[in-house]
Amino acid sequence: MPTDLLILGGIVFDDFSTPERMMGGGNQAMVVHKLPGGSRVIDTLGPDEADVAWQGKFYGNTAYSVALALDAMRAAGQVVELTWGGQFRSVIVSRFIYEARRMPAYLEYHIVCTVTQNPALGSLAAISPDATSIDTLVGTDLNFAQDLADGISPV
Repeated sequence: MPTDLLILGGIVFDDFSTPERMMGGGNQAMVVHKLPGGSRVIDTLGPDEADVAWQGKFYGNTAYSVALALDAMRAAGQVVELTWGGQFRSVIVSRFIYEARRMPAYLEYHIVCTVTQNPALGSLAAISPDATSIDTLVGTDLNFAQDLADGISPV
């Protein structure tokens, strides 16, 4: 399969409907603690993927039906696969707007997909092998506090 295909939730965009450019990337989620004297402590929380957004045009007898299928995908709010330029993301179509210029043959569209997973970045466990759920951490702290209250040495 060529790596220049744009596929969203099973819909393959043709040469005409594929946009000239696609964006990727995002931010590093972090918390910045500003301390007296101007010092900072920065806690990095991991990658925060940017929405993938693009615009384009549909042309032909299927233009309107493709637009309606994408709008139904948005309305359903389900996680779908997005593939482009050798990239893959699991996304939810968070915004889809289309304008019919000439029915049913020519439509312009704008689409925004919110990334739910980028497998290229790995999982939290891959980033931090000691990552533990908040429930486990709180449970451990509560057990420690109960042992202290009962007069049992936790060590």
